[in-house]
Amino acid sequence: MGIAQQGSISAATAGDTLSTPVDKTGDAESSQRAPQQEYALIQQHIAAGDLADAAEMARKLDQLLAKQPASDIDLTLPLAQIGRAFQNAGDTTRATEFFTRANSALQRPASKTLPPATVVLVRLAAASLFVHAGQLDVATETLQNALAAESGITAEQTPLAVDLCLRIGRDSLTKRDLTTAETAYSLAAENADLVQKPTAMLGAAWAVAMSGQRTEEAADRMIAFLKAFPQHQDAARAAQAGIACLKQVGRDEEAEAMISELFNRWPDSDAARDVLNQFGAVEIDEIPERLRKLVLQRDFNQLTPAMTAIAIRIAAAQGDSHAWDRLVTRLGQIDQTGQTTADLLSQLPVAADAERLAMFMLSPPNPLTIQAKSRESACRWAGRNERWSMLALASQSTSPAQNDPTRTITMERLFAEALMQTGRRTEAHSWWCHVVDELAADDFATLLRCAETEVSIGEVDRATRRVDAATKAAGDDRYRAALVAMLSAELGIRRLRFDEARSDLESVVRSSQVDASLRGRAQWMIGETYYLQQKYVEAIEAYRGVAGIDPEGTWVVASLVQAGKSFEQLGRTRDAAVCYSTLVSRHGDSEFAVLASRRLAALSPSDGTTPTKPGSPSNTPNKTLRR
Repeated sequence: MGIAQQGSISAATAGDTLSTPVDKTGDAESSQRAPQQEYALIQQHIAAGDLADAAEMARKLDQLLAKQPASDIDLTLPLAQIGRAFQNAGDTTRATEFFTRANSALQRPASKTLPPATVVLVRLAAASLFVHAGQLDVATETLQNALAAESGITAEQTPLAVDLCLRIGRDSLTKRDLTTAETAYSLAAENADLVQKPTAMLGAAWAVAMSGQRTEEAADRMIAFLKAFPQHQDAARAAQAGIACLKQVGRDEEAEAMISELFNRWPDSDAARDVLNQFGAVEIDEIPERLRKLVLQRDFNQLTPAMTAIAIRIAAAQGDSHAWDRLVTRLGQIDQTGQTTADLLSQLPVAADAERLAMFMLSPPNPLTIQAKSRESACRWAGRNERWSMLALASQSTSPAQNDPTRTITMERLFAEALMQTGRRTEAHSWWCHVVDELAADDFATLLRCAETEVSIGEVDRATRRVDAATKAAGDDRYRAALVAMLSAELGIRRLRFDEARSDLESVVRSSQVDASLRGRAQWMIGETYYLQQKYVEAIEAYRGVAGIDPEGTWVVASLVQAGKSFEQLGRTRDAAVCYSTLVSRHGDSEFAVLASRRLAALSPSDGTTPTKPGSPSNTPNKTLRR
């Protein structure tokens, strides 16, 4: 097949094919031929399908003609034919070269003899190839010439040119070449038919908006598009972009009007969702009033978690209890990750509203309809904010033995912790044992808490096993080891193994990686072991050691009470009075001040009372080990 037959631009268009035999002489002979002869030979090579020879001769002749603009030889069509032949052969590089040469040849005076339709055809073919090769700016310039008023482009050719402009605009936007995109889309909009017009207008508007430099113009272009094509599938997105642009240039009233239009006309669109989500972190009074009304008028069953959270904030601000109840139920049903619930709890400005939401999630009327992660988020919020009573109350609506798929292990840990914090150790013990024994939790914090409750109220053998498990989980971490040592000491005291208990406590006191508060408590407990053995002198020395470890800590105050009681056991009431007086004067606001005052009063002869008898148990409140 010859070159002329391969492309849509045939050799016959350039004139009659010459019958002169194909010349294959060397460059020396070629240089002796006139341009007209070279042109004729190029045509013969094209007709014969000799692509390489035609290309080589055309390239040299084109270079010559470029230096002779007054020449009457027009090489446009042979160059275009060679370019199309290379294109059909899959050689994009050479095809682009020859279409570029053909495009340039059209700028020379000799091309004026070509029919306008042929010129446009060459330009369209060149532009198509340039687009394929990624030369979008060159393609755009070529199409500008093809679509010029004087070009003579036909009604059939115009849609083809516009389609190329739209493709250039799309590809340029993808590459963030906004200048080329705007030019191509605007050119398309000027020449498009009704089918092509919406894409062209919206593309040009997007290109201007994305540039970020002519925001007001972008807003006006979006508005013009919406007025011209209100039913277009991208109308909602155009409205969203227009809203953003209007806000940036301070045209707030127009922005609010467009927001209302967006939610009235496309309430279920992704654009409406995205616009509403933009108000997720702002104050409610910053949300346009019309939008607030529209949100509460929507079908709540169609709301996403983020939109539901905003609607809940609006309902709370407006005191709409009916909407609130329906919305929080909806949020609990659809918030599968729990993140929206967590965010909402931190965003609600009124603490009572946050507590109301958390309490609903913790104890819903129908727990099985609420997502587990949503309930967990409410639990975490309550724990962070130390709403222990709320969590303890919520724990009463269920039990460790109850199978509840919406109750996570984190929730159960927080229930147990809340019960401990509110002094209900027996109930807490059941939860901790359930988490460890039934749910196989093996993290250190959980094992430590479980061991603590077991040491406090459980069986000694079980407590020993719990402490051993916590010891293993502590590993080489000295701080964790110190916490377990404290528990081991308490268990030793409970088993009346005071020497073992003191050994554990002394290891904590000596540790340099343990904070002063814990070391102070360990020192205080050493004093307690001596006190329980009625070794009051040793107890007093141990209590006095607390101040040297943690001078400002709580256990200094407790040690003053116990030291005073130890002095009483020894009959040294004056020393006891000094301990109590020091406590009252220096720590009058502590929980031990009332006890010290009573003990001090008991030492007065006028009272008629006598000091506590030796061997009586300590009246110091039982302190629990805190993590």
